[in-house]
Amino acid sequence: MFNLPPLDPFEMKELKLSDGQGRGQLNLTMRDIKVLGLKDAYLQNFTHDLNTGHTTLLLTMPQLTVLGTYNISEYILMLPISGTGNINITLVDKKCTIRYYILTEKINGVDHALLTSPAVHLDPKRMYIHLDNLFDGDKRLGDEMHKLLDENWKEVFYEITPHIAALIIEVLTGIINGINKQIPYDLLAPETLS
Repeated sequence: MFNLPPLDPFEMKELKLSDGQGRGQLNLTMRDIKVLGLKDAYLQNFTHDLNTGHTTLLLTMPQLTVLGTYNISEYILMLPISGTGNINITLVDKKCTIRYYILTEKINGVDHALLTSPAVHLDPKRMYIHLDNLFDGDKRLGDEMHKLLDENWKEVFYEITPHIAALIIEVLTGIINGINKQIPYDLLAPETLS
C-alpha cells in the first residue's frame, strides 16, 4: 500500500563505517547487507510533546542481526585487524531508545509529519561478532581475535555503536518518513476524535 521496501530482512547495498567516533581507528566497509529481527521489535513506551514535537520511543528487540560481506583494516581495541569475507553482528535482547522531533512539511500544498534530528541509544545484553577470513585466512590469528572480541564485547560494542545507531536511524527514518509522506498530517493527528 505504501510502496515500502521489505522490513525484515531490510537490505542495503553498502555501509561504510569510518572512524571519527569511538575509541578505535575503525575502517570497515560492509556490502550486500541484510538486517534481520526488526519485525520482532515491540514498543515499550512512547511519549510525544505536542508543543515541541519532541518524541521518544523505547523499543525492545529480542535479537537484531546484521549480515553481509566486509572489508576491514585498521584497529579494534587498539589492536590491528584486517580481512575480507562474510560478517555477522548479532545484538541480543537489545533496548533501543529513539529520540526525534516531528515537524510538518508541505508536500503539494498539504502538511505532512516528518521525523527530524533522530538520535538512537542502544543497550544490548550481549553482542556477538564473527568475521570470516580474518588475516587472510590465518586460523590461529583469526581464532585469537574472535576470542578477544568475544571476551571484550562491551568495549567492541562501544567502539562500533555510533555506526550501528546510524544504520538503525537510516532504516527507521526512511520507513516512517516514507509512510508519513503519503498520509496528510491531519489524518495522523486529527484535532478531534470521532
